[in-house]
Amino acid sequence: MGKNILAISNFGDFVGGGERSFFDVIYRIGQHFSPVVVAPKDGTLVDRFQMNNIYAEVIPFSKIRPWFFLSILESIQNLKKTVEEANVSLIYANGSRPTFYGGLVGRILKIPVVWHCRISEKDRWLDFVLSKLSSLIIVNSRATAKRFPEQIQKKIRIIHNGIDTHWLRDERICRDQVQVPDGRILLVVARVSKWKRHDLALDAFEEVAEVHPDLHLILVGAKDPFEPEWWNYLQKRTIDSLYTERIHWIGHIDDVRPWYHAASILLLPSDNEPFGRVLVEAMACGIPVVATRGGGVPEIVRHEKDGFLVSMGNRHELAAAVRTLLENDATRLKMGEFGKERAKEFGIESHLRAIIDVFKEAIGF
Repeated sequence: MGKNILAISNFGDFVGGGERSFFDVIYRIGQHFSPVVVAPKDGTLVDRFQMNNIYAEVIPFSKIRPWFFLSILESIQNLKKTVEEANVSLIYANGSRPTFYGGLVGRILKIPVVWHCRISEKDRWLDFVLSKLSSLIIVNSRATAKRFPEQIQKKIRIIHNGIDTHWLRDERICRDQVQVPDGRILLVVARVSKWKRHDLALDAFEEVAEVHPDLHLILVGAKDPFEPEWWNYLQKRTIDSLYTERIHWIGHIDDVRPWYHAASILLLPSDNEPFGRVLVEAMACGIPVVATRGGGVPEIVRHEKDGFLVSMGNRHELAAAVRTLLENDATRLKMGEFGKERAKEFGIESHLRAIIDVFKEAIGF
């Protein structure tokens, strides 16, 4: 067994693709490192680790604000104790808050820290501090790498998120495992946050639904607890739509594979998506994609080969691309086949090897 690492999650639950990638890495890394997981609260992510015999401890992390100084100090002390007891050689922090706490403990104990940064938006208060506390920084796309100034780039290692394509292509999974409407399906898989632009998905669908009466819009994903007013707005939009009976909000789904296999097209209208895990997942299932040209998306989707890239915020371009795929079976099928091959380049095996190389570089062997 290899050296011990402490892997810190920003959440106790599976919130998005970042947590799924985090789990996939730690779950598979046992042949090279012995992982201990820390999360700020209990949840589905912690449960999954424990079910797979990976030790996971809950240490609450206070918000990083001066008036929470005593709570911050307590969290640092608890994390330091865990690191010392586990004889950790490396701290792997999945997100900004874990990097703050893990970075301070790493600095105190002289242990290297790897920050896995998956968000492209800058943090004017924390980025400088976190960069100083980190030995190396993994980013999930070239777009995310641009978050950091030139003097930090020497610490940056670009590693696209890894996807378990074999799991996605399991032949036992089929559309019959979920209740789907008759007709063709335009699928959106995303947490219902404002920047994911579900409003554009509704706009584009309504534009296409008028001429394609067999088309249904299915939206898979949990509502964002920090943006309840956005969820309420979208529900009202749905009720008021002329095509409300063909719009289906599914909510959170643990296993989204049957929905991919039922879909004709995946739609991702996000603003500046840092990576776009769902694009790779859909492509691995042979589903062509329509996505906005921003963030890390162009690093995944080859325009007019695996799908279509359109301008951010442009509902008419989204609708036109969807119509092109619906009305050209040969194009849709060809893009689906190209996407299957493209998805292999984002396989979990190569992702894991790249992560391990960074860990070894940080430790120095």
